[in-house]
Amino acid sequence: MAENDTHYNGTPDMNENDAVTLLPTPEEGGATYPGNEENTPVIPFPNPEEGGAAYPGNDANTPVVPLPGFEEGGPVYPGNNTTGNIGGSWNWGNGNWGSGFFPLTPSTPNISPRYYGQVRFLNASTNSFAVNISIDGTAYAINSRFGTISNYDWISDGFHTVTVRRASGMRSVLLQQNFPFTAGEKVTMILTDSASGGLELVQVSDTGCSTRAYNTGCYRFANMTFAGSRYDLLLYGGETVFRNVAFQTVTPYKQAMAGTYQFYVTNSNSYSFLREIPIIVIGVKGSGAIAGTSAPQPLLSAQIEIASGQNYTSYLIGNTWSDMGLRLLTVED
Repeated sequence: MAENDTHYNGTPDMNENDAVTLLPTPEEGGATYPGNEENTPVIPFPNPEEGGAAYPGNDANTPVVPLPGFEEGGPVYPGNNTTGNIGGSWNWGNGNWGSGFFPLTPSTPNISPRYYGQVRFLNASTNSFAVNISIDGTAYAINSRFGTISNYDWISDGFHTVTVRRASGMRSVLLQQNFPFTAGEKVTMILTDSASGGLELVQVSDTGCSTRAYNTGCYRFANMTFAGSRYDLLLYGGETVFRNVAFQTVTPYKQAMAGTYQFYVTNSNSYSFLREIPIIVIGVKGSGAIAGTSAPQPLLSAQIEIASGQNYTSYLIGNTWSDMGLRLLTVED
């Protein structure tokens, strides 16, 4: 046997003169495995600095094969809103995870108003059953019931198909319609009862009133109750803020001094010469009350806080003959 040759005694099928390649010793970078008392070197893993990943609790930082990065198709964890879809369904009505499997709206990295707008859904329908609302097959509102509103979520610029289905049972399609969505614009989609007894969707732009005076917010009123209805919105002192607001109508925004207001909703007054106050101010005296006339009886009242720099919409929903009654739902736009 040559002087520099080596062999393993007792190794099957090896001749005395067979030479093998030496593995590096531990001092030369070789790694040993647990229980190897003779420190026979094995092929080393890469160091963590060289791309190796260490598992939790690995105090010796023994490198392991790294997982692919997110951009390479790696897994994402629940609650990671930067990429990927999350399985499950969100119940917008009570804030709990539902039992069905619906993909939530994809949260696209690096969202740009040049290509995306925002949309939310308000359920003003007095039907007793819950509905699921999707856009192009992606769920945006799950188990939505009367008086619930979803958060804003992203929608790409262009025309999209909105579908409303029953949330349980046969999950039949109740309404399906195409709507345009504009990049950089926020909209609220309101599901209402129709005059024929079915359902309708009303698209309302929430982008407006961006120029405000000092210490003011913006406020508007919407009638989403039932066909043929008309209402006035008054301040506590009888001043008319908005008048003769018909079904599925949303008023323009008005500037409102920051503060807490007491509003009243009444059936529309027949006096055509009533004028609305141009700016909503606490304690203002306008032309809403008429001497010698009886003001309409309030249908409901609401105390609303208006903050400086914010926009608000009060949606009147429901009806006067069902258990739902009338409700004034005020949301920040």
